Amino acid sequence: MLPVYFISHGGPTFADKGHAGSEVGAWDTVHKLGPQIVSSKPDYVICISAHWDTHSNVLVSSNEGENPLVYDFYNFPRKYYETKFHTLGSPAFAKEIVKTLQNKGIPAAVESRGLDHGVWTPLRVAFGNPDVQDTKRLDLEIPLIQVSLPASPKILDSYRLGEALYDLRAKNVAIICSGMSVHNLQDMPRAMGSGSSEPLPYVKPFNSWLTNTLTQGGGLSDLQKLETDPQLNKLYRAAHPTPEHFLPLAVALGAARKGKCEVLHTAATYSLGWNIYKFI
Repeated sequence: MLPVYFISHGGPTFADKGHAGSEVGAWDTVHKLGPQIVSSKPDYVICISAHWDTHSNVLVSSNEGENPLVYDFYNFPRKYYETKFHTLGSPAFAKEIVKTLQNKGIPAAVESRGLDHGVWTPLRVAFGNPDVQDTKRLDLEIPLIQVSLPASPKILDSYRLGEALYDLRAKNVAIICSGMSVHNLQDMPRAMGSGSSEPLPYVKPFNSWLTNTLTQGGGLSDLQKLETDPQLNKLYRAAHPTPEHFLPLAVALGAARKGKCEVLHTAATYSLGWNIYKFI
């Protein structure tokens, strides 16, 4: 059974190694993951991103031929809107994912939608050539399908989505969940205004709590303490004023089904956490 990965993806500038909006260690780690995943010869890759949530059903991207890209960011230099990442969809497998989710009691449907930057930006580093804006060829020959987050902001519902996807791991499918271990853009001006990349006080403690919890075999009930324990909830709300960048981690944990967690990278800059995990 193939591993499940949680990666911290930053913004569209993540692909530019050394950029203030990237992090060198996270870039290096994601860059190494691509060949490792390809060498395991998955039949499909599923990606869950922080940047696609819905109002009702879980949605599954279904594109005949090449997956289009969604440039879901604003006020960046023009080159980021001209960057390409060439991959193929699979309507047949998208339907299989929907059926799998429905059989587990999760309302789901296919939708013709492009890949958002939470998918194509880090996966371009993993599988493509981030030094070239457009390789003019397939960057990944394995079909790539994006699955949305649930409509609910609750950790439980994202965990259940991951549990439902678990069965597909046995069918030679790689699962990559893309978010951030800490993501507080509201605090970025304050953090960057200090003139240093030193993280704000809550970033390292949250990163450490998360790593300790996952590597010590913590499960759903431990993550849910972020919602119920007053002290942990205060830390959670500082690290994630909105939960969408954390919820892919809950999906990964659900898809891992109590699998062992390995820390591939940890880092903290400004008001961001860059942890990357592998579940086996």
